[in-house]
Amino acid sequence: MKSAAPASRRRQPAHALALQPEATLAPHHVESIERSHARCAALGVETARTPDLSSVAPGRLREVREKHRRLCDQAAPVMELLYEQVVSTHSMVVLADANGTILQAIGDNSFMEKAQQIALAPGVNWAEQSKGTNAIGTSLVDEAATLVHGGEHYVSANHFLTCSAAPIFDHHGEVLGVLDVTGDQRSYHPHTLGLVDLSARLIEHQWINDRFRHGLRLCFHPRPEMLGTMREAMLALSPDGAILGANRSAIETLGLSVAALRRLGLEAVFGVSLGAIADHFRRASDEPLRLHAVIGKAGGPLWARAQFHWSTRWPAMAAAPTAALAAAAAAPEAAASLEAQEIAAIRRAVDAAGGNISQAARQLGVARNTIYRKLRAARSA
Repeated sequence: MKSAAPASRRRQPAHALALQPEATLAPHHVESIERSHARCAALGVETARTPDLSSVAPGRLREVREKHRRLCDQAAPVMELLYEQVVSTHSMVVLADANGTILQAIGDNSFMEKAQQIALAPGVNWAEQSKGTNAIGTSLVDEAATLVHGGEHYVSANHFLTCSAAPIFDHHGEVLGVLDVTGDQRSYHPHTLGLVDLSARLIEHQWINDRFRHGLRLCFHPRPEMLGTMREAMLALSPDGAILGANRSAIETLGLSVAALRRLGLEAVFGVSLGAIADHFRRASDEPLRLHAVIGKAGGPLWARAQFHWSTRWPAMAAAPTAALAAAAAAPEAAASLEAQEIAAIRRAVDAAGGNISQAARQLGVARNTIYRKLRAARSA
């Protein structure tokens, strides 16, 4: 059996690709399918296996959904919008977690009944080791938008499907889950994968906006008209200019990982201080700020907008952060007052978190090291 697997794997992609428009035959697509088939063979997945219809117990599914409640809540309206775009294709929209377990599914009733025959339903795991090559499982491995069409599926029982999936990333660049559209292979449309990827980015956008709603988000794009769209890059910043997180567009635009951005900070990346950014938007709140990345791959100018929401956490800097800083630099008394308010806010957050520094840092929208540093400085003062 093992000796026959490589020939089978070579035949399957050729048959499947013949069913697709020429535009989908990109080398990276073919390579992705071939790598996935090789992984499935190494994992011992059988191409002729009978679909495993087993699902996690209802109680366990409730636990998994509760664990990912925020993701489910933010994905639900996006899934509805996405389904409206593909409603005529007799497909379903699926949300899975980072392990490949389906959390939610909506779609065409007739197709969902058919999908039940291969266990494409909440509570079922669709990782490659469980179901072979498929868009959900393969996109988790590749961490990229993935199309798996017809005979490209490793397991023969899934050859009637066409699936387009895209991973959803959090502000640390870690995979939160996968968004997928699955339908009968005869309903294939070349634009579906792009719609799914755009929808995944919308969920990411909502995720970082919600996570840092009390802090500063710096949004930028090489084209100013793209600001305010799902394509804008976004960085979450602390009051001292540390980068707390980034969305996928920021990673792609700058060519830097979230870990690298967190190590570098705002000034190292853009050569501009947080105070200068705040000054610009205090003077001209409606005009984008022109920035240049001094590190990374973004060679041309970038246009930026900023959103400040520090009023509840940093009262002294609420209306005009740089004005407060300038006053502090000019008058020692003002500096002492500002610092005292900042320390008091930190201590209140730490007390409210029961001494949990990590939780307090999340509530304040700052780095944990910032809290440690400022509390140490206050004790030694």
